[in-house]
Amino acid sequence: MARIIPSPSQLSDSQLEKFCQAGADADASLASGNYRDALKAYSAILSDVEKTGQLDSYLLAKVTLGTLRCHVKLADFQAAVEIWNAHMDESLYGIGVYALENAQTKIEDLLVYDMLCAFLHTCIDGDKVQSAKAVNLYLSRVCEYALEHGERALMVQALANWKSHLKEIFGGAFPQDVAASLIHFEREFGEVVKARPIDFPRAALWERPTSFRETSTVISKRALQARTKKKKASNS
Repeated sequence: MARIIPSPSQLSDSQLEKFCQAGADADASLASGNYRDALKAYSAILSDVEKTGQLDSYLLAKVTLGTLRCHVKLADFQAAVEIWNAHMDESLYGIGVYALENAQTKIEDLLVYDMLCAFLHTCIDGDKVQSAKAVNLYLSRVCEYALEHGERALMVQALANWKSHLKEIFGGAFPQDVAASLIHFEREFGEVVKARPIDFPRAALWERPTSFRETSTVISKRALQARTKKKKASNS
């Protein structure tokens, strides 16, 4: 994936705070089960950010994460996969995915993203063993964090999701060698995790501008459009 080329941020603290408050409201709708309302709210934030011409990676990461979760909760898995696979030169969601994968938000957001990625690997057609390897990679990271920080609830949900994902990929029973990492982490945890509905932890609370301004990256919409045109011209 291409590298983000930063430009100086033109957004004021008051603008950023407005976006963050809107994001917090959208997260609240999602948490209360109003997924369609939350999805509309995230879409409105995305549109308003685009209108500013200054595409802040933190804002786009948070919106992309919330949007992905809404689509999954609404069982609109194709839409979630399309966002997940979006390229940053062609979609603001692509920048959001890039930002999530490059630590532009808190670790709690990355954990949610990793769990969503593991789930999405069960929604795409492909080699079963490769899909299982991807699930194992994402959920091993989550379980490592959960063990290290004593996050019992996170550990239980991650292990339960893991079992469900492997069953989904293999259509029932899965090979023991494929489940080696899962077995390892369940043993480290010290208890057998029973089946439960697939779910994901809440994302981190939206931060204040002073907390993320220095770490987020900003690319101007004009620069993004220019780069996209150049890319298309070189490919024609």
